Amino acid sequence: MIKRAIILTLILNSIILIGVPAGHGYGIMIMFEVISIPMLIKNGFDFQKEYPFESSLILIALISLIGKLISIAILFSKNILDKLKWIYIGLTLMLISFLIVCYGAWNYDNFLFAITFGSGIPFLMYFGRVLYLINKEKHKSELVTE
Repeated sequence: MIKRAIILTLILNSIILIGVPAGHGYGIMIMFEVISIPMLIKNGFDFQKEYPFESSLILIALISLIGKLISIAILFSKNILDKLKWIYIGLTLMLISFLIVCYGAWNYDNFLFAITFGSGIPFLMYFGRVLYLINKEKHKSELVTE
């Protein structure tokens, strides 16, 4: 049950819409994650002062990608409750990247923020569901050992 919820959390985080200011349109989180690796190899950590949000999107996508890779690696574990620290780290990295994207969109435009945050609500719901299921399983295992 926890593994299924983690998979859905990964998928819902991947389809969060990110609005790029200055008329460049929208993209989904996974698109920025795929672009982030070649861009960082080619340009390094290059921050432009004129467009701080657009240039930080690559770094934000990399943080989200690291969180997803950690969560995917956890899915191959036999007993997932033994890897709770890693689950929390992966989920936290995905949540931090989502919050930073929302904050950056808030600074530019309310409509951009509404689209980004609105498309992230299902991710937040499943994020809470994963935490609920982990807490439920931990509580169940504590009752068995007593």
